[in-house]
Amino acid sequence: MIGGFLTVLRKECTDNIRDRRTIISSFSLALLGPALFVGLMAFVLDTALGSSTDAVALTVVGSENAPQLVSFLERQNTEVTRAELEDPKQAVIEGDHDLILVIPDTYGLRFSNGEINSLPLIYDSSQLGKSRRNYGQVRAMIRRFAQGIGYLRLQLRGVDPTITVPVLVQEVDTASPAARAMSILATLPYLLVLVIFMGGFYLAIDTTAGEREHGSLEPLLSQPTSRTQLVLGKITATGIFGAMSLVVFLASLSVAVPFVPLHRIGMSLEIGLGACLGIFVVALPLLFFAASLLTVVASFAKSYKEAQTYLTIVILVPTMPLIIAQLLGVEASTLLMLVPSLSQSTLISDLIIGEPIKWLHLVVSAATTGTLAAGLAWLAISLYRRESILI
Repeated sequence: MIGGFLTVLRKECTDNIRDRRTIISSFSLALLGPALFVGLMAFVLDTALGSSTDAVALTVVGSENAPQLVSFLERQNTEVTRAELEDPKQAVIEGDHDLILVIPDTYGLRFSNGEINSLPLIYDSSQLGKSRRNYGQVRAMIRRFAQGIGYLRLQLRGVDPTITVPVLVQEVDTASPAARAMSILATLPYLLVLVIFMGGFYLAIDTTAGEREHGSLEPLLSQPTSRTQLVLGKITATGIFGAMSLVVFLASLSVAVPFVPLHRIGMSLEIGLGACLGIFVVALPLLFFAASLLTVVASFAKSYKEAQTYLTIVILVPTMPLIIAQLLGVEASTLLMLVPSLSQSTLISDLIIGEPIKWLHLVVSAATTGTLAAGLAWLAISLYRRESILI
């Protein structure tokens, strides 16, 4: 039995390796995905944070109404542009200005009377560029200015300014730098699951619908190899290419992650050899689950294009729980380990941030996913035992 299985396995792997287009398609996401993702995150962080020496660009409408405030802002490394605009909000919408502070004509009178002034600070929160960063900095500057004025008013009245702050909050963050980094790079486990499925995507099609379309399936079934050996060889070959895709992904990720400037926001993330080995072990049941699922679904297709359509839809099924759990903020639990792909992504996230993994969770995850993979493999064998597989 082993001889027939190894023969099929060798044949499928060799045929797939010879097809350069298939190899490129299978491993392109694993190789370039981390680099593109990390590059995008680095660009977003660099744009949003900017350099500490960069001046804040601010347009002020009605600057003559609050000369002290404007002078204070200019001393805070702020490039103040004085302008008279009929519709400041529309100017931001049209992109003529990124950040506009509007000082009304009543500012001076209300300031003298000790009344509260409300100053509109207009920006577009949908922009991830410098306008968001500048908004936060200008808002903090105005708050410091207002706080200083408030303290002076209290002192003039003989009141200790500290009386206004009877309670202070001391922030104690228990999250590690790696855990906080994962809050930004939260899509990494999702990308990893996708890489596993894409690694065996084209091989699963070639060994099922592709052979049926090319007419090579019937001669293959007539060989002195049991159909169980045949199907298990195809599934194992698909799983091997999924594993190869995962290895390429982890290698690319470990090289690319250090280029994200997480240190600028007090975070750090390092994916070393130990973490990569742990991720690979956790993902092993998912590799064969993906291979079995892809093989079963592709077996129903009569052509290469039809199989591509089926599998493209099927890949969304294991990835949907990851998206839903992330949106709902679901915490790890034994019940969660019953869901393939979601359990692996949860365990992998813990490995990346250095959190200890519960052995019960690991066993339940592996057993559940492995059982489902075995069930799908049995279904694939049943399909190939039918003569209708040739039609």
